[in-house]
Amino acid sequence: MDPAKYAEMFLEESREHLTQINQQLLAWERDPAAAEPVAAIFRSVHNIKGMAATMGYQAVATLAHRVENLLDLLRRRGGAAENETLDLLFRSTDLLEHAIDAEVGAKKPPGGVNRLIEELDGVAQGLEAKRSKRRPTAERPSLPAIETPADEGRLIKVVVRPDAPLKGARALLLLRSAEALGTVGGMQPAASAFEGDEFDGVFQFRLVSDADDKRILDVLRAVGEIHSVDLVAGPDEGGEAAPESAEGPASLGTRHIRVDLRRLDRLMNSIGELLIARGRLVELSNQRADPDLEDLVIRVSHLTANLQSDIIQARMTPGWQVFDRFPRLVRDVSRRLGKRVEFEIEGKEIELDRSILDELGDPLVHLLRNAVDHGLETPAEREAAGKPPVGRVVLSAVRERSTVVIRVEDDGRGIDRNAVLADAKAKGIVDEEAEVLTDDVLLRVLARPGFSTAQAVSDVSGRGVGIDVVMTRLRSFGGSVELRTAVGQGTSFTLRLPPTLAIVPALLAHVGAERYALPLTHVEETVDFDQQVVTTVDGTDAIVLRNEVVPLVRLRNLVALSGTAPRRQPVIILQIGDRRTGVVVDQLGGQREIVVKTFDAPRGTVPIFSGVTILGDGAVVFILDAARLM
Repeated sequence: MDPAKYAEMFLEESREHLTQINQQLLAWERDPAAAEPVAAIFRSVHNIKGMAATMGYQAVATLAHRVENLLDLLRRRGGAAENETLDLLFRSTDLLEHAIDAEVGAKKPPGGVNRLIEELDGVAQGLEAKRSKRRPTAERPSLPAIETPADEGRLIKVVVRPDAPLKGARALLLLRSAEALGTVGGMQPAASAFEGDEFDGVFQFRLVSDADDKRILDVLRAVGEIHSVDLVAGPDEGGEAAPESAEGPASLGTRHIRVDLRRLDRLMNSIGELLIARGRLVELSNQRADPDLEDLVIRVSHLTANLQSDIIQARMTPGWQVFDRFPRLVRDVSRRLGKRVEFEIEGKEIELDRSILDELGDPLVHLLRNAVDHGLETPAEREAAGKPPVGRVVLSAVRERSTVVIRVEDDGRGIDRNAVLADAKAKGIVDEEAEVLTDDVLLRVLARPGFSTAQAVSDVSGRGVGIDVVMTRLRSFGGSVELRTAVGQGTSFTLRLPPTLAIVPALLAHVGAERYALPLTHVEETVDFDQQVVTTVDGTDAIVLRNEVVPLVRLRNLVALSGTAPRRQPVIILQIGDRRTGVVVDQLGGQREIVVKTFDAPRGTVPIFSGVTILGDGAVVFILDAARLM
């Protein structure tokens, strides 16, 4: 076997197991006497060990084996886990992750592996010594599941798919799934054979379980990459009953495969080019008035729309794939700062384009670290303020119209506007005459590079780069950021995102001979107005729309276009959160689905563009950034 061929698969599956380990460690820390977390952690570590041994990653396999030894002792010992042991397992998980990345990248294993192995062995030896002293001499040690009588339970015969990589790892995963249902025994061949290159994926075992046949088959089928599972009742369950079989593709229902994201990117680029070609085809059809050509255009448009929908759906990924790593982050930061935090995640099932989800990780890390560091008080400070000693941080995701809204909020001290205003005046960021900072202005001040409210720089925060990074990253893919804060009550950051990036519905607008595209994500409505009804509020043009004053932005002035504007002009009303702004243009050009192309704006260009697109007639059109217009 060529290990490099399966390195990416090993990395992905190992990361899933590491996420599971971190989640179970957190659950175990919350309830040290619980038995379920240690069993789940043991299974994940065992799977990593088996896969690493198959791949020839010796450092990972050795470290995982030592962690597995300690977990096995803890599992058999029972009782509450000690804080020192949990801390050791957290550190072992971190080092295991670094070792996996190093092995896959053909780099030198991280330092400290041998030292940590010695520490794990020391704790394991201490537990074994205590166990030996407690056990009476006449007591027979509990036998592992593999040594149960060979004629008990139901006989289960398994064949891993011949083309499946890491057959041994798949077999181990199925075996651990079976252990969750009951007692496993009578293995043929022995489980140790799974780690050998000669293992062909064919094995059998006996299962003593109260679960019915359907439940057993459902659990074993869920492992994936299994060609067949044959279940035969044991002597105490009907003797000669015919085997019930579950074979690969036909019985697995919905099947999933791993696809390299770069392939999906290429598919998305291709469908984007196809949309541009479709637009050109529509233009030609309108010019020639050929019925046969019109029918072909309708057929091509229908097929293109279906293909586009399927590709976008294939790229959609549930938020938990990124969110699930944050509980460990919050736990580590809070312990380092001596704070107590209750962290909640809501809406993990909300789906986003994979490319957006990947880009969202760093901004959320900054916001969560800031919430724990700047936002929450210490337990003593909270009790003095009449609050519970445990602070609360919530990460939530919901769908609102055509956007996905992700919110990070805390019930901490809030942001001191007066302190920020004084600091901003001293640095020349705001006018000396300013008396108060609204939420919008406060956000812009905090997002200035290098601006920070921290009294000292630490390894958690204080360098003034957090909010700046969040704002820059969000705007790079057409999102926006909102801030709400109240002293003594807490702070909330709201991120508004498009569900997907590459292809979006947009409204075309004309200014003179130029055309611009404005994504519909933040378009509330369009209205016509007469210049005579324009009023002025604080030196800014505005209109009154249904008893609400809406400030105006004239696109003609922003792009420095000379000439006389029409007397009556349409206004595009944008809304982001509670804010509304009207963009005045010369003429509307209808709705289109546009393919977003990123670009580097020329020096001196007004910073109101987020990209470009190509229309069906070949024209290159700038895409307006709604957040910057507001």
